[in-house]
Amino acid sequence: MNEAELTVRIIAASGPPAVDDLTTFLRKRVAEDRTALESAPPATTSPDQPRLAFVNVNGGTTAFLPIARFIAHLDAIDTTLDKHDAALSNVLRGREMNWEHSNTQAAMVAYMDVIKLHAVEYAAHPDYRENWRP
Repeated sequence: MNEAELTVRIIAASGPPAVDDLTTFLRKRVAEDRTALESAPPATTSPDQPRLAFVNVNGGTTAFLPIARFIAHLDAIDTTLDKHDAALSNVLRGREMNWEHSNTQAAMVAYMDVIKLHAVEYAAHPDYRENWRP
């Protein structure tokens, strides 16, 4: 399979509009989580302790974990989404110009795999689609 065929297959498998739906879904969930975390009252009253959040893990266990950790996680998801969008843009632009971008295509596919893994965190949300599972 040559580069042009590979590009067509990649875009057909993960390109717009499916990518737009998934990335939009994930960006919305991240924004909701960020707002909730940033406005959460502290779970501890000691000024020497980091701000903690109640986090539902393992199907119902509640844990107290540092809010800063979760904000860093959301930042990482945002960065992954941005890098995927940039790679997709380069692949589409290259396709129009008949450029070969095998490294960019591979990066785009890898970012999409990571995006799908992050989206699974929100699988209980009513807007999540089962075909987004990795």
